Amino acid sequence: MMTAAIVLTALLPLTAKAQYTLSFSNYNLGGTLSSDAWTNLTATAIPGTGSFPGTTMWSPVASQSGGGTAQLAKVANGSGGGPYMAGGSIYFGGFSADINNFGGTLMVQDATPVSGLQTLVFQISIGEAWTYDFYNHELPVLNLTLDGGVTLSLEATYWAVTDKFDNGSVEMPTGTEEVYINTYALQWDLSNLDLATLLPTYTGDGSITSFNISFSGVQHAQIYGMQLDQSDAANPNLVQSIPEPSTYVLLGIGVVVLFLTARHRSSKFTIANS
Repeated sequence: MMTAAIVLTALLPLTAKAQYTLSFSNYNLGGTLSSDAWTNLTATAIPGTGSFPGTTMWSPVASQSGGGTAQLAKVANGSGGGPYMAGGSIYFGGFSADINNFGGTLMVQDATPVSGLQTLVFQISIGEAWTYDFYNHELPVLNLTLDGGVTLSLEATYWAVTDKFDNGSVEMPTGTEEVYINTYALQWDLSNLDLATLLPTYTGDGSITSFNISFSGVQHAQIYGMQLDQSDAANPNLVQSIPEPSTYVLLGIGVVVLFLTARHRSSKFTIANS
């Protein structure tokens, strides 16, 4: 127990920030809708998931709001620990002090999806551990089960980080770095699935009988909330990709370079014709 205390203390941010408030976007999907949300992921609200280091396997958790039929399930533990309901979030427990250490796998599953499903939007708020949130930076993946029992795995059609909450700083091998609670929005557009190309031998009618969205966190990451929305309407590119802060910096540098280059060319032109 002493070891656990030492490791966990070392993982706390060096500087604390303002209180985090969970918030998800409304994408107004239209059509026939189904919605599920998990916004109180605590041991008090959801007992029976074990405690540190989180190796207890727990039963699927029904949606806490929205009225849909999806469930949150634990698939696998990580290296020396796993995800469990802690004081204020799902915590990917364990004793490791390694960066990007596998923390376990969760999935949101629905055995009775919307008939004629065409759009899925999944939002998840996940706190970083040493600047990593998802294991290996791999985003959630959609796994469909089609008529006839055939399965198909798909990466998100569109995705964006819709919020980056500064949660303090930690010491990295390269120095002090900020860590964030990141809110991801991922959309799967199923309205134009080319099953003939994706599944050349498939002979079913293409109907979706069930699905799950699976994802793995790094050890010591935290999940504060999730929301799943599904619709039988086509909604192309609802989730717009947005540049990371570093991209904005590079874009800004590019604009300055273009401005200076244009100014330099203008000066040369004036001199040559004076």
